[in-house]
Order: sequence, then C-alpha cells, then structure tokens
Amino acid sequence: AIDADIDRKSLEISRIENNVAACDAKIALITDSMKASEARLAKLRSNYAAAVRKMQRNLSSADRLSFILSSSSLHEAWRRMRYLKQFSKWRDRQAEQIHEEIIAMDRRKHDVEKLRGEQVVRNRALQNARTGLEQQRCRQSEAVAKLKSEEKHLNGVLEEQNRRAEALDRELDRLIRLEEARVAEEQRKERERKLAEERRKAEELEKQRAAEAVAAKKAAEKKADNAKQSKKSTKAAKDKKKKGTSQQPVTKPNVATPKPVAKPANPVKSNDYAALTGSFESNKGKLPYPIGGSCRVVRAFGKQRHPELRHVMTDNGGVDLEAPHGAVARAVFAGKVSAVFSQPGYGMVVMVRHGHYLTIYVGLESLTVATGTEVKSGQALGTVVDDAEGGGKALLHFEIRHEKTKLNPMDWLR
Repeated sequence: AIDADIDRKSLEISRIENNVAACDAKIALITDSMKASEARLAKLRSNYAAAVRKMQRNLSSADRLSFILSSSSLHEAWRRMRYLKQFSKWRDRQAEQIHEEIIAMDRRKHDVEKLRGEQVVRNRALQNARTGLEQQRCRQSEAVAKLKSEEKHLNGVLEEQNRRAEALDRELDRLIRLEEARVAEEQRKERERKLAEERRKAEELEKQRAAEAVAAKKAAEKKADNAKQSKKSTKAAKDKKKKGTSQQPVTKPNVATPKPVAKPANPVKSNDYAALTGSFESNKGKLPYPIGGSCRVVRAFGKQRHPELRHVMTDNGGVDLEAPHGAVARAVFAGKVSAVFSQPGYGMVVMVRHGHYLTIYVGLESLTVATGTEVKSGQALGTVVDDAEGGGKALLHFEIRHEKTKLNPMDWLR
C-alpha cells in the first residue's frame, strides 16, 4: 500500500515538473517576443520623431502656406497639398502603430506576470508533493524496519496466506473442472439428441418413400386394369353397334394422387458460446474496474519479489484492489453466475461465466446474487469485506481466467 502511495506521488511530481517546464518555456517565448517588440517599438518611435522634427524644422504653419502658394502652376500646388496630406496620414498611421505596439507589450507583460504567478503556485505544489513523497519514504522505512524485526512471525503469516491462496486455486480449479464436465455432458447429450432426431427423420423419410413406391405400383396396376377394361368396353360397344344396340358411356379411370412429401423440421440451434467469447474478447482493455467508486491496486498479478525482503517471493493469480469501507463489487461484463461459495480466509467468492471466460470476485459479504443469476455489466454482486490488517479498508481479490488459464486483469481493465 505504501509502494502504491509512493508511485502515485511520484507520478504527481512528474506531472507538476512537466507543467513547470512547459510554463518556463512559455515565459521564455513571451520574453523573447517582448524583446523583439521593444526593438520594433524603439525603431518606430525613432523614425517618427526624426520625420516630425525634420518636417517641423523645414515647414512651419506659415511656411506650409508659402510652400503651396509658391507653386508655379495649379497642378504643382495640388501636388504639394497632396504631399502634405499624405505626410499627415503617414504620421497618424505611425502614431497608431506605436500605440498598438504599446498595447501588445502591456498584454505580453500581463501574460508573463500571470504565468509567473501560476509558476509560484506550481512550485509550491511541487514542494508539497516532494515533502509528501519524503514522508511516505520515511513511513516505508519505518514499516520495513518494523517488519524485519517481526520477520519470523511474518514468514509464518506469509506461509498461511500462501496455503489459503493455494486452497482457493484448488477450489476454483475443481469448480471449473466440474463446470467443464457439465457443459461437455450437455453438449454430448445435445449431439446424441440431434443424431437421434436425424435418424428418426431418415427412417420416416424411408418409410414415406416405400409407401410412395407401393402406392405408385398399385396405381400402375390399376391403370393397366382400367386400360384392359376400356379395351373390353370398346370391343363390346363395337359388337353392340354391329347388332344395332346403343353404346354405353365409358367412365374415366380413377388415378391415385400421390401423397405430399412432409418437409423436414427446422434443426435445433445449439448454445452460441462463440458469440459470447467474441463479445468478451472484443472488450479487452475496455472493461470497468470491479469496484464501484475509487480504488487502487495494492498487489499486482503474477510472481512478485518483495521490494525489501529479496528472498521472499509471492504469486498472485489476479490483482488485489483496495477501496474505502463499504465498497461494492460489480460485474465487469454481462454473464451468468456459475458458482457462489465460501472460502476460509477469504469470505464469499462469486464466479461469473462469460462464454469460455470467467471473472472471479473474492472477499465478499451481503451478496445480491446466487448461482444461476444472469448479471449485467456494472450490476452489484455484494459488499467487499474489510481487510483486518488494512486499517478498515475494503480489499477485493479479482481474477480473470480463460477456463483454467489465469490472465492478467490489468490487460483487460481500462
């Protein structure tokens, strides 16, 4: 937990340092721009002052009138008036440029002052963060020293934790094997049912074909008899005609209509596990955290070497998440609760199946689901049990598995 605090504080310091560096770059850029503006403003003022001094020295108000009236022609007088007017406009434009440059300079100075004020706040925050980091490191050193003094006792605690973790793994593996066997048995029965259905349909079709063959044979025999009868009737009619008797009407022979062939029934659809698997896989890296509200990872996935006790190795089948008291565990994806059981040392365990994938929530109480419950993404599963040694904080052990294969949850959570 202290390591997690130190990592968070280090990230905060790095972020503030980046902001301070970016602010310094902005101040340097604006300062360079101000220097260029000052040089441009000085040049504008110098040119303006020189032109005005020269004009005032050469042409007073009376001189300007004489300058116009002394023209040799009306056209030249018009050109001199136009020159004086254009000079006046140029002087106004120069004055306006000087005014705009002064306003831009004032704005840049204001921006620099604002950035420097923000820089003071950032530097203060940076100093506070560094002080907090140093305090965390002192706290860590004290905790490590205390733990080392209790190393013999803690090794026994660690061995007990490992035994409990192994027992949990064995129980989860046993339940997964049972579920795999159940699913395999259901699939086997479904295959046998389909085969029996196909055999039954084949037998019915064979019987139907045999019946149709018999009916066709009888129809052919009846047709032959009718033909013979018709031939006899024709001969008798001819004989009667010869004798002058009238011909009897001939009836049409009855032809048997074949029975319609029954259409085969629609095949029964099997459970579409592929769709569920694809749906879960497509959300890799996008799943929400299994705790509603704020939480942090205090034990990572896989084999971990202790940061201080180098000979101590731990193996974690998932991640351990710490949250405030009363935190609620929530399903990270829609699925079906395949198992709910109690495990010594862990509290209640809920296992949710998502096709071939499983999410496992360890350390719950006050459950809101049961075996067979269909859950939606974000649905509450139960309250997380407080960690007895965690200062009243809730601690949830969370795993993701592809059947029995353990996966790193951090690769799946956003």
